[in-house]
Amino acid sequence: MPDMLPRIGIIGCGAIGSYVAAAIDSKKIPCEVSAVFDILPEAAAELSTSLSSKPPVLPMEELIGKSDIVLEAAGGGAVDSVVRSCVAAGKVLLLVSTGGLKHEHIDLFKCAENGAELHVVSGAIAGVDGILAFAKGDIESITHITRKPPKGLAGAPYLEKNAINTKDISEPLTVFEGSPEEAVAAFPKNVNVAATLALASDAPKKMKVRVVADPGININVHEIEIRTNLGNLFMRVENSPLPSNPRTSALAALSAVATLEKIISKVKIGT
Repeated sequence: MPDMLPRIGIIGCGAIGSYVAAAIDSKKIPCEVSAVFDILPEAAAELSTSLSSKPPVLPMEELIGKSDIVLEAAGGGAVDSVVRSCVAAGKVLLLVSTGGLKHEHIDLFKCAENGAELHVVSGAIAGVDGILAFAKGDIESITHITRKPPKGLAGAPYLEKNAINTKDISEPLTVFEGSPEEAVAAFPKNVNVAATLALASDAPKKMKVRVVADPGININVHEIEIRTNLGNLFMRVENSPLPSNPRTSALAALSAVATLEKIISKVKIGT
């Protein structure tokens, strides 16, 4: 009898959740969507209807129970409840919203003895394998500059709280400088990359984050410099935004697909 395809439950039916669901539905990944959930029922219903498999729309707990792997793409505010439910149920969690991940969540997975696993996507940057490797040595400093078109930062709490207007700027404007923790709080929908860098490097106190609104670009740019006692790493990643959401880099969605493929594959390439 053939093996059953892995069942993937999708929590969060926005740009990334929908992209991954479509990739599964088109048979690009050998698995099936077991169910979908979104805090907005109409979003979940719309995604289900768009897929040929017409997966059921289920409450989150029921979705987790019927899935082998859970994809979280619902935003940082959902991470705590998703993590705790997946750990309790012994499920594999593929996490997109790195900004909502805390050390206590990681500890829950480390202590789990029921098969629960956590896989964090690289998201909108490359080179996470190198960062993980350099972290085994001594990281001296990390600088992360995020450049986005003004519309990509629209609605960020930090901009609204500080009355920073990016709509009418004609030159690049640095709108934030601070720690990764401060960046995540200031731009919860924009700086998952900063959280991923802090997590992979295990050196958040040595990291500075700068956010720049740049009216001269229509892409999202991440510039990263990591200096260590055994070598240095320099990266510049230029990402086109997903057409369905200018705040989300296309690479973030592609990264979620690639991570899911790596989880279910018997051949794994890279650190």
